[in-house]
Amino acid sequence: MRGTDEGNYSNQFKINIGTIIFIIIFIYLVMRILLSLQKETLSIYEVQNSYIDTNISTTALIIREEKLINADNSGYVSYYVRDGEKIGKNKTVYTIDETGSVYEKIKDSDSDALTISDEGLAEVRTRISNFENYFDYSDFADVYNFKYDIENAVLELTNEALIEQLTSLGDSSTDVSTYKKVAATDAGIITYYQDGYENFDIHNFKASDVNKSNYKKTTLKTGEIINSGEPVYKLITSENWYLVAPVSEKEAEELKKKDYVPINIHNSSKNITCNFELTQKDNKDFIILSLSQQMVNYINDRYIDIVIIMDQNNGLKIPNSSITKKEVYKIPVAYLSKGSDSTDNRFLNVKKLDEKGEVTIKQTSPDIYKTDEEFCYVDPNDFAAEDVLVNTDNDETLALSKASTVQIEGVFCVNQGIAAFRYIEILYQDDEYTIVNADVNYSISWYDRIILNQSLVKENQIIK
Repeated sequence: MRGTDEGNYSNQFKINIGTIIFIIIFIYLVMRILLSLQKETLSIYEVQNSYIDTNISTTALIIREEKLINADNSGYVSYYVRDGEKIGKNKTVYTIDETGSVYEKIKDSDSDALTISDEGLAEVRTRISNFENYFDYSDFADVYNFKYDIENAVLELTNEALIEQLTSLGDSSTDVSTYKKVAATDAGIITYYQDGYENFDIHNFKASDVNKSNYKKTTLKTGEIINSGEPVYKLITSENWYLVAPVSEKEAEELKKKDYVPINIHNSSKNITCNFELTQKDNKDFIILSLSQQMVNYINDRYIDIVIIMDQNNGLKIPNSSITKKEVYKIPVAYLSKGSDSTDNRFLNVKKLDEKGEVTIKQTSPDIYKTDEEFCYVDPNDFAAEDVLVNTDNDETLALSKASTVQIEGVFCVNQGIAAFRYIEILYQDDEYTIVNADVNYSISWYDRIILNQSLVKENQIIK
């Protein structure tokens, strides 16, 4: 019995040892897997030549010098001037029939016999073509505006034909004394709608004024009787006009660097150069563009899509995650000298004490990250903190312990398998990528390989 018990104990012990070893190996593998999941992968990015388009696409509110002209008398109106036409002072804009006798005579005439001129038909075709070219399905409200424009065009053409017929009337039963011609009080451009933006103060607006979602306009040419004191037409008295458009805070900062900007309207073939000013309303940034041409082309528009032409930043495209900073010495360029076998000013002379305690000059070739007209920016790791630089032209000295330092931006280039810091000159930066100048000495070049995430490595680290 005793021998049997000892055998069972021995088998049980062997089973327990095997189980423990298995558990240890299992735990080890799980830990390795978890650690590998937590560890970020070191990725390499190949520098590419590219550009970032910084043009500003926005919708602008049109503001003009315009005023509504009210009717002096009640009656039936017939217009002489087409929408968008210029008119001189004291020239006839419309006629009004106070009793309606002349109007009814014309109304009862055979409209089928009226002949619309080829010029008039061409005008209607042009308006339809413009609508087809610029219509945006996301802006269905434009369909109603187009409807009003076509109705106005047809009404204009009909009135012209009727007015021609009126001049040939010889019916004594028609009292032409109630029929009056009304002239423009000022020279300008005629249009026939109102929308509440007449007499608008360009410097006293709200952010909501520039939002076209609730925009409505009403035609003044209804073909019905008009009452005295009601608007009968609108007169635009100046070729100068303005565009008010929202811009982002970042776009406003870029615009502050400019005195004027070119803009493009509705993808036209010609850009317009404008003066501008920036303002803030309701904690939002806006640009006010001043124009003095092409206003008549957009006489029936209150809002238009524009592109503000900014700089096109061509250069090398790198991810923002690759950018790091480094503190470097800022050394006057006068301390640079040529080497014994080089014609380039890229050497610095360092004052040293030899073994005998005598002063010697040692020429060194440090990593120079950038130079400008006054300074060169060099790697502190190439010097000892107590080193003193010598200007060999005049024997002036500069102790590096007193030299200025500055932080510069750069990336870790790994072409040689080592994370070498390279300076970059930033042209433009968005949320993900940066465009850097490709024509900078000692910087990166097309097809260079850089660390994608600079936080995962240290300078001079060997990259396997």
